[in-house]
Amino acid sequence: MKKLSLLLTFSLLASFAHADRIFGVYAGLGDWLSDYSGKAGEPAITLDELGVKEHANSFAYIAIEHPLPFVPDIKLVQTNITTSQTSTLKNSFTIGGTTYQTADTVQSSFDLSHRDITLYYQILDNWINFDVGTSIRKFNGYANTKSSTANKDLTINLTVPMAYGKLQFDLPFTDFSAGVETNITHYHDNSLSDYTAKISYLHDDFIGMELGYRKMAVKISDNDLKADITLKGPYGALIAHF
Repeated sequence: MKKLSLLLTFSLLASFAHADRIFGVYAGLGDWLSDYSGKAGEPAITLDELGVKEHANSFAYIAIEHPLPFVPDIKLVQTNITTSQTSTLKNSFTIGGTTYQTADTVQSSFDLSHRDITLYYQILDNWINFDVGTSIRKFNGYANTKSSTANKDLTINLTVPMAYGKLQFDLPFTDFSAGVETNITHYHDNSLSDYTAKISYLHDDFIGMELGYRKMAVKISDNDLKADITLKGPYGALIAHF
């Protein structure tokens, strides 16, 4: 009920626009059941060895579309990704210059939460919807590892420009649609790809739900942190259009 109430408050932003569709607001709130894989450090350790488990992460978005020519539409997305676990090491590893030895009991946690600001243009806007644009993703998180003999805190403060695209098909004579959405970038030894496939149901073009599958792969290579991490899994969201 809390999520539904939050969705309904978005109508205050565009209640005057529901009838004519000249101006539209799209919003969603959901959970992403993420399975983690990959490695971190150099020499590296796998996330499985650190004891990282499947975890439900939350997200919210709002997109504002308008009829003004040459002015891009805008979409804001907040994704919260955190995990915390304890594991006894079977192999040593080093992260940020700090080494943890075999048989150490290590508490680890990381935060890959991020905020996207996307500016995009609607190339097609009928039963086929095709959007292209640019996203800026801001990571503001951390990675922490701690044992009885060592402790390392790293700040993850990255701003990443990405290419954005979305293709969606509205199924004729129904309230259903299906589509894919992507953000992608690559520079030096760093890369990020984020893909989503989804099916949406929007009752009376107003409120509904969305089910999908998301895969995000992040590769970071700098002096303090080297990591190659993939999160993937299904998600569900409440959605609304005003």
